[in-house]
Amino acid sequence: MALLKASTFMPALKKQAVNPGTITLGLPSAFASAENVFKNIFRCRKKGQEFLGQVSVDSSAQQVKWEMFNEGYYDLFPCETSDVQESLQSRLLGQVAQLEHLPESHRMLVRSFLKECRAQARQAELELVEVPPVDERDLKAIYDRLNQEYFNGKVEARVEWGKNIKIPNRRSFSFGSYDSKNKLIRVHPRLKQDFVPVSVLELTVHHEMCHQAVPPVRRNGQWQMHHKDFKAKEKEYLHYREAMQWEKKHWIKLMAPAPE
Repeated sequence: MALLKASTFMPALKKQAVNPGTITLGLPSAFASAENVFKNIFRCRKKGQEFLGQVSVDSSAQQVKWEMFNEGYYDLFPCETSDVQESLQSRLLGQVAQLEHLPESHRMLVRSFLKECRAQARQAELELVEVPPVDERDLKAIYDRLNQEYFNGKVEARVEWGKNIKIPNRRSFSFGSYDSKNKLIRVHPRLKQDFVPVSVLELTVHHEMCHQAVPPVRRNGQWQMHHKDFKAKEKEYLHYREAMQWEKKHWIKLMAPAPE
């Protein structure tokens, strides 16, 4: 059982890349509420086996809890249980935060919880080793991390910056593109600029990766790129909502060419 509270969360000292499995949240009808507490039963499929768990969000106690009912789940991993719990928690609560029927107050609580846990994990790492400066806009690093976290490492593509076009756009421009023939992702260099949140850059890379993971389908005689399954996969990105909100508010600023 893993009952975690942001104020008592202890990150694993040794980080490992762990794929917790495929997580499926219960249907809206299975999402129960009692005053300020919301609960949802989730299923986690790993190595052909299915495990049950529960997540609850209590706005009055300002507490987020989750638990895996089947302790045998952790026996499937060769690493520390704490490493598995941390990866499962990140994936699980990321999906909970995207639930449409979750009240906004509870959504904010879940996101705050995840943010605090990650901050504590980062602080623990800094106390153990001196980390050299990291380029947070390193496309290859972003691609590799997203590939492990959201695609089980199955996306096979190259990623690079596109050409820096110096002519301003009037109405719109493409943040990124995916060349399926060459398996190549290109990202517009305007997203390198400091005023652009990293989440917007990450969502762009994630979006293009989705084109390979969830390919086009032919319906009513036409090929659909951004169909229902594609959009569902795209929304798995943890910061999808905030990145989209930023884009809607600041897209005009991106019409101007980026400085060299």
